[in-house]
Amino acid sequence: MRAVANKNQRVQLEMKIMKYRLIARQMAADPVESDRTRELITELERKLREIDE
Repeated sequence: MRAVANKNQRVQLEMKIMKYRLIARQMAADPVESDRTRELITELERKLREIDE
């Protein structure tokens, strides 16, 4: 059961990462927002690695 929860969580994180990467590309002209989005992506990727461990 835990494996299913982790898989669902992982899929949700992957979807968020894709979404925020797209947003970051669209906001490339605004360095402040782009930096914020990249920080969020980094945090989501960290959570993704924790699930994989």
